[in-house]
This record gives sequence, C-alpha cells and structure tokens, in this order.
Amino acid sequence: MSTDKNCCFLEDKGVFVRFLICAAGVWLSVARANSTTDNTEVIGFAAFQQALNASDDVKAASIGASMLQRLQQKYRADAGFTTYTSKLDTAEFLANQMASQLRNIAIKCGKPLADELFTENTGDNKEWLQSIAPAKRLYETSVKLFSAPITIAGLQEQEKDFLAQYYDLKLRTLTGAVAKAGQALAIAEPTFKATYDYVLVLPLLHASDEKPISVNVLPRWMQRPDQLALLSDSCLLHFGFPSHAMTLARRAAQTQDKPFSELEYYRAAVKKCGASKAHVAVDSLRKAIDCVAGGDHSLTADLQFEIVQLWLDSKNYSLAAGEARSIFEGHAAPEQACKAMWLYHYALSRANKVDDILLHVDTALTDSRCEAYKPKLMYVKWWALRRKRDEAARVAALEYQLIHQYGDDPMVAPVMLSQATDLLAHQDYNGAYYSLTQLVEKFPSTKAAEQARKMLEKLKTNRKTG
Repeated sequence: MSTDKNCCFLEDKGVFVRFLICAAGVWLSVARANSTTDNTEVIGFAAFQQALNASDDVKAASIGASMLQRLQQKYRADAGFTTYTSKLDTAEFLANQMASQLRNIAIKCGKPLADELFTENTGDNKEWLQSIAPAKRLYETSVKLFSAPITIAGLQEQEKDFLAQYYDLKLRTLTGAVAKAGQALAIAEPTFKATYDYVLVLPLLHASDEKPISVNVLPRWMQRPDQLALLSDSCLLHFGFPSHAMTLARRAAQTQDKPFSELEYYRAAVKKCGASKAHVAVDSLRKAIDCVAGGDHSLTADLQFEIVQLWLDSKNYSLAAGEARSIFEGHAAPEQACKAMWLYHYALSRANKVDDILLHVDTALTDSRCEAYKPKLMYVKWWALRRKRDEAARVAALEYQLIHQYGDDPMVAPVMLSQATDLLAHQDYNGAYYSLTQLVEKFPSTKAAEQARKMLEKLKTNRKTG
C-alpha cells in the first residue's frame, strides 16, 4: 500500500518538474523576445536622434514612422495614444488641403501669364485669390480639434521624448509643404502676400496662452532671423496674437545675439497695429503692463492712458471710459487720476451716456486735484444737462458761469451758439444777432462760428424782407 503511494508521489513530482522546465523555457523565450524588442527600440531611438541632430529630416521621418508603428502596437489600447495619432492625421489632412488649394490657384494664376503672348489676360487672378479661405479662418475652425490634451499612461522617458520630437518633425514637414505651395503662388501672382499666414496655421493650433508657439515646427529655412520677423508680423497682424508674435521676435533676436525687451516689443507692436487693429494693440499694451517690473504705478498708468486713447481713436467709447475709470480708481498719481477723470467723462459724452455723466461729474468737479480740468468737466456737464428735459435753469446758470469764468477759451463757442439758438427760439432776434456776432468775432475758426455765420445770413435776409 505504501509502495503504491510512493510511486504516485514520484509520478506527480515528475509531472511537476516537467511543468517547471517548460515554464522556464517559455519565460526565457519571452525574455529573449522582450530583450530583442528593447534593444531594437533603443537602437531605433538612437538612430532617430542621430538623424535629427544631422538635420536629416527625411531619414528621421523614415525611422520615426517605423518606431511609431511599434509604439502604436504597444499602446494600442491607450486612448491617449489614439488622440496623439488622430491629431497627427488631422494636421496632415489640413496641411494637404492648404497646400493643394495654394498649388491649384498658382496653376490658374500662372496659365494667363504663360498664354499672354497669344491671348489677352482676363484678370481673373483677383477672383481666384479671393476664393482661398483666409488662414485665420482655417485656424479658428480647427482650433477645437487640437485642444484635447494628450495623456498616455506608462510612457517611458525615452518614448515620451521620441513622441514629442516626432510630432515636431511631422509638423515641420507639413508646414514646409505649405510654405513651398505658398511660394509658388507668390511667384505666379506677386500680389499674394499670405504665405506666412498659412505656414503659421499648424504651429498656432498647437500653441495656447499657456504654451508658446514652437519655432522647431517651422521649416528650417524659416528659422532664420529675417523669416522669423516676417512670421512675427503675420502672427501679430493677421492672427492677432501678440504673445506668440513676441516669442518669434525674441527668437529672431536670440539667433543674432541681440538684446531683446518684451516690454519694448509690445510697445512697438502697438504702433504696427494702430487704431485699425485696436483690440490687438490693446492686448499688446496689456502684455506690456504685465512686463512692468517693481510695481511702477506711473508707467502702468501711462500704458493705460495709451489704451484709453486707442479705444477713443477706434470709437470704442464705452471701453475707453472703463479703462479711464480703472486708472483713477487704481494707484495712479494725483495728476494722472485727474486726467483719467476727465477722459472718463469725455468718453461717456462720446458714448452718449448722459445719465452716467451726471451721476459722477459733480464728484470730479469738487475734487481739488482736478482744478486744471474743471473747465472741461463743466463743459461736459453742460452738454449732458442740455440733453435732459426740465433742466433749463441749471443749464442757464452753468452757461453764465462758463462764459464769465472761461470766456476767452474756444471751448465756450458752442455755449454761445446754444444761447443764440435759445434767443431765436424765443424770437429775440436782436439778442440772437448780437450773440452770434460776438461768437464770430471772438472765435472765428471754430465750427460754432461757421454755423453762426450761416445763421447771421438768414437773420440779415429776414431783416431785409421784414
């Protein structure tokens, strides 16, 4: 009985030993396979990096595509990796669409040029150029597609570095193709100036307020200082992105070992934009304010006054009033606060916000710091009261005060004209004639005097016919 039990035990033990040997063999095979895979990846990463360092983008792209396939298989179940490849595919599709359209228009523009010896140029080039979607619109319609973050679980550092560099390489290749198509169109039709706008679409789609535009995704020949300067202008003036424009301008300066000031760049950008691009100019000034070091309240206020003026010049009067108010409610010096109070009420008058003026103007008039701006503030108050009903007594009192205190200032010319108009309304023609004559003699070059002359001619005609 015991002998049989021992035999069964030995047989079971033998089976177990054979199982261990098989398992060990399988483990060794897998280990060898994994080791071979790891070695292949290491060699591939090194070759990819070597090609990049040698600026051989064609070779790097070939090696990179093979490496990407391996990683795609490894992380096939990872949603983040799917997002990564989807973004690459979308970028390639968008770039191909831009390049194809630019090439097609170049062919159409070039055909009349080639045939001009035999046929008359019909001048269709302008229509063809207008058929191209502006680069900014392409950016705006695509930006949401690229806003999703990429998070891939379990990535090794070497894999992470490779995926980032490969992505940049692909974008650089795609923007290069767009640039070549744009150049071809610029040659066929010299009036086409938007090559740099289209080149920037993909780089800007991968930038954000928190992430500066990457110069590395631009074609290598466009990473020269002169090209970066043109791209910076496009970024500022076509897309309206001062911070990304500054990044490109700074890189241009760095490549030439030139000093660079973010503050001065933004102030210079304002002049490039002007009132026609007031919102971009204001964004530039706000970036400049962010650059002010040491809490320099005086410089900050000066930059804010520039914002007020930009809003005024572009007829955004409500925005001008809001900015002026933020100055005198902030840390501005007394003289700056007074100037801001005046500009606030002036902007409100241009915005026709009568009630807002009358709500605050008396506070400004009684502020001892605002003595220098008192005449102007009184004038704005008079203007506002004239537009309210049942304020005749207050208007008359203010007119008397303005004329007697500031009678030599051309500012009172409209007040005198208003008084003459009231006299006419009450059929006091002699009084109106006298007031209008005084106005013309005293302030002959004002608009009010111009109007007064017309009124005087009518009065003279009426006197003759009467």
